[in-house]
Amino acid sequence: MEMDLDVDVTMDGDVGIIRLSGELDAYTSGHFREVMINTIEKGCKHLVVSLANVEYIDSSGLGALVGGLKRVSERNGRLVLVGARPQVRKVFEITGLERVFPIYRTESEAAESLK
Repeated sequence: MEMDLDVDVTMDGDVGIIRLSGELDAYTSGHFREVMINTIEKGCKHLVVSLANVEYIDSSGLGALVGGLKRVSERNGRLVLVGARPQVRKVFEITGLERVFPIYRTESEAAESLK
């Protein structure tokens, strides 16, 4: 099955910025999880995950994010989110995860929060 998720990673010092585009679900969350792990292992203490172009997220996607949060927390880092669309933000609100993951409007606001 073709993956319906594009992943772009850039690093800014100890901050990894992961931009997602497409659907973060059972079919794509494994790949996303691998990207997060690799980014952390390359020396990124903090992660900014952009959901601005994510159309859909399910429990597998949420689980991958929680796993990433656990991994950066073990290194005294943080994971923050950027630009969740209304339908994606609603999933965070329903699950209560909006209290766990700060969601910023822009990447610059998110990066500034990590300083």
